[in-house]
Amino acid sequence: MSKGTKQFISLLLLSSFAASTFACGAPEPSGDETTSADTTAEETTLSPEDARLAVDDELPDKDFEGQTYTILTYDQHKADVFSEGYDGDVINDAVYERNEKVSERFNVTLDVMSQPTQAELVTFANTAIMAGDDTFQLVACHVVQLGSSIMQGLYMNWYDIPHIDFSKPWWSPSTTNDLTYGDDKALIAVGDLALSSLAATYCYFYDKTDAETYKIEDLYDVVWDGKWTIDYVMQVTKDIYEDLNGNGERDEEDYYGMTQQMQSALNTYLWSCGGKVMQKNAQGIPELVYKTEKTNNIIEKLYQLCYESEGVCTARKFDQSMVTSSADDVIHYIGAISFKENMTLMTAGTLDMTINYFRDKSTEYGILPYPKYDEAQEDYYTMVDGYHAALAIPKSVQDLDFVGIITEALNAESYKIVFPAYYEVALKTKYAYDDESVQMLDMIVDSRIFDFGYVYDGWKGMSFYFQTIIYTNKSKDFESYYAKNSSSAIKYYDELLEFFEEME
Repeated sequence: MSKGTKQFISLLLLSSFAASTFACGAPEPSGDETTSADTTAEETTLSPEDARLAVDDELPDKDFEGQTYTILTYDQHKADVFSEGYDGDVINDAVYERNEKVSERFNVTLDVMSQPTQAELVTFANTAIMAGDDTFQLVACHVVQLGSSIMQGLYMNWYDIPHIDFSKPWWSPSTTNDLTYGDDKALIAVGDLALSSLAATYCYFYDKTDAETYKIEDLYDVVWDGKWTIDYVMQVTKDIYEDLNGNGERDEEDYYGMTQQMQSALNTYLWSCGGKVMQKNAQGIPELVYKTEKTNNIIEKLYQLCYESEGVCTARKFDQSMVTSSADDVIHYIGAISFKENMTLMTAGTLDMTINYFRDKSTEYGILPYPKYDEAQEDYYTMVDGYHAALAIPKSVQDLDFVGIITEALNAESYKIVFPAYYEVALKTKYAYDDESVQMLDMIVDSRIFDFGYVYDGWKGMSFYFQTIIYTNKSKDFESYYAKNSSSAIKYYDELLEFFEEME
């Protein structure tokens, strides 16, 4: 997926240049040059868009004679995998075009089964798969919810599915780098068919107009110079405050330098600061690496950011009607709402907020990566919120050749058709549509981490300790919390690793 993202960014940056180049034609060779057919072929450069489309999925020609391929998902993600027809919405039309292309190419019927919620999906899927029901061939579900049922042994090993090629750009490299046990065992994969794996990527947003008002240096330069750290965020926001309601008190109705969401967006700092729950050893086996001195230090920094910095707000009250769907939680989106309402200079959130919240924001804004731990950390990292869909193939499927071909084709065409459509919509908002902003977005999406310990957490591991310690307990005492709660998590992870080890 990282490769694909980079190719698409090139498309955005070069498309106008490519269009003018191809319209004008190539320059005539000088009289003393000779050009053979072979040389001409070598020198011909595809436009970025054509280069993306030209990536060969290497799938065989097959006619499945109208066989039905059904995706099981839940209502929040139904629109990502299925469309009834064109309606003028860019993303909907791209989904429809993708499905039509795959349907016509292989003579298949694509369908969807959707459950109301992620929990209902898992309950339905477990019952159906155990009964040997082959009415759906792919599950696209909330990644942590899906991971919670993995040890019931209901899903196929992706490495046993023919025609699946994880080296292709429509599969996240993390599927092999992080989510594979050893070199040939994976039950959950992240592919471009799961559009939410892009939409749910965590980042920072900042108001460009307000940044000028407060005479803040160019934050893009700060990022590129490697100085965008938690300490920098605290330093630049600590004195930014305005008493908007005029009551002489710092409260939720005032303007702040930073509004920090206290749930999943808080957990993300573990990964942005270079930490992990589990990491592969030299043999490719995931190992628990969560408890370190650095993890303790990150929590202390976050506590300081959230509770000891006067320019940071962690609690606002908004009407539930201001969120974008019934599945949203106000506390989860306080940053998005306050940023939209011009009540904060910056906030942390997910890329889909550009579409869901910021379309009508009155001022221009920019996008930044999550901050690093310190300047010594070489790279920026981020993670994807747990609501994103991950993919799994039920053991009840009967025709592996059929399932492999259609699954690979759907992910390939998502890479070529749907992901570019999403970028187009996300970037044609108040978010600055310029080369520098696009490069920043490219870097953010390319830095996503899918941690084995998080994807298979099932709400039984350690992935949500940050929000519990800092938000629920209002504490920074990591050592004490770990001592009291880690034994059950360690036992769960041991059982998980044993399950993978015993997989045939």
